[in-house]
Amino acid sequence: MIMTKAKRTVNQAKEVVHDDLNARLVAAEEKLQQAEKELSALNAIAATVSGSLELNALLADTLTKVLEVMQLPAGWIFLRDGDGDNLVLSTERGLSPQFTLEEATLPLGSCACGEVLRTGQAKIVDDILACPRLSPDVVRAEGLLVHASVPLKSKNTVLGVMNVASRDPEYFDSRNLELLNAIGHQIGVAIDNVRTLQVTRRERATLQSVMDSMVDGLILVDSGGKITYWNPRATEFLGIPAAVAMGRPAMGVARRIAMGSTQPERVSEQLADALLHFQTFPVIEYELLRPQRRTVQSLLFPITGDNGQDLGYGITLRDVSREKELDRMKLQLLSTVSHELRTPLASIKGFTTSLLREDVRWDEKTQRDFLQIIDQESDRLAELIGNLLDMSRIDTGTLAMEKEPIQIRTLLQEAIEATKPHTTKHTFVLDVPRRIPTTMADPRRIRQVVHNLLGNAVKYSPDGGRVTIRASLGLKYLTVSVTDRRVGGSGLGLAICKSIIEAHGGRIWVESEPEQGSTVSFTLPLNPSS
Repeated sequence: MIMTKAKRTVNQAKEVVHDDLNARLVAAEEKLQQAEKELSALNAIAATVSGSLELNALLADTLTKVLEVMQLPAGWIFLRDGDGDNLVLSTERGLSPQFTLEEATLPLGSCACGEVLRTGQAKIVDDILACPRLSPDVVRAEGLLVHASVPLKSKNTVLGVMNVASRDPEYFDSRNLELLNAIGHQIGVAIDNVRTLQVTRRERATLQSVMDSMVDGLILVDSGGKITYWNPRATEFLGIPAAVAMGRPAMGVARRIAMGSTQPERVSEQLADALLHFQTFPVIEYELLRPQRRTVQSLLFPITGDNGQDLGYGITLRDVSREKELDRMKLQLLSTVSHELRTPLASIKGFTTSLLREDVRWDEKTQRDFLQIIDQESDRLAELIGNLLDMSRIDTGTLAMEKEPIQIRTLLQEAIEATKPHTTKHTFVLDVPRRIPTTMADPRRIRQVVHNLLGNAVKYSPDGGRVTIRASLGLKYLTVSVTDRRVGGSGLGLAICKSIIEAHGGRIWVESEPEQGSTVSFTLPLNPSS
């Protein structure tokens, strides 16, 4: 009897232990299943998060996946309005238009979302109806009872808030909230990454736009010697399309560039040497024949990373044809000035020396003739110096024009009268319409232009002849021309005339015919109010 009772007690104990073990095993299995479920949810959301590089698509796709894996009917995501004081609705799922409208923009201090944004801690709202900001009728129509507000964090910064709602008042527990916090962190990191990518894309697009629109050509070469960038101006200068140059060794492209130059062998050697010694910032200059004749200056410079590592080098291409032409023009100007100064100086020196000779006695008429020539050549020298000063003002942009309404007929007549005393072999004919409107111009400067043209007409037609001065009207311009039988002529004065006329908004040009002489014409805009 005692043995039977003891045996029964042992069996009961075994059953209790067995039941306890079973219960623990079931609990452990449930926890394991829950952990697997949570891990699967996190993996699924991670895959969704990494599947989009556009912020709006990222948020919409991720919210859809969150509701799917957590079996929830509705959710919505807010992002902070920059550094402002509002949360802005970015995406939603499962909400009516009326609810969405009420949630479009939230002041930070008006709801649980603002508290989550401020503290960085998730919060459960047990009764959505109790939210004073939402209309009770709208909330009842949704049928949603509770929601969890989860921070979207990256690097300890809250970028936004995700709300997910349930119709089950007991749905959200500490375990679900922990899972939502992990999901919120995933989304926050993804938002930060996408924004960083967008900034990088914008910066890259800006840099690309700047490089593409450069006035100079730009070529970039990697550390392996292959071309990685070739802007449109490089194509224009060198006649080599980017598609042909990209990815090719710079040495090979350099040889192709040299083949289009005026000195292929020399330029090829110079370019090859520069490519090998780009760290010294070499500069080379060469003249190209194609795609069009131009002088190009190339500067090479090294490109290094933040840690000083060699990333390759760059090449800038400048079209210096204009500078070369200006240098040539300056040399020509110096030659012209030297010649024009030498002539009056030689006359002044010669006649002064003659007058000072003690072994010769000049009669009064000869002395007067010599002095008159000295006087004329002194005036000519003063005019040349004035022209040089004007050229200096033109070069510095300080040649001022004091415009006023002028009558061109009067100005031309005065210029003819001032020129007549300097010649007895020329006749002057003025051909101007009877009625001609005024034009806005600087009278002193236009008089200077006409004096110069008439002076050249006399100077370069020493045998004399007729000089015709005409004025004619167009729709917008007045044209003045001086025709004579000269055989040539140029000089510093014409350069001054060109600058003066262009400063008035007109242009000047020369037309010549063999055996017929030359015509110099210029235009002036008509006075709009005339």
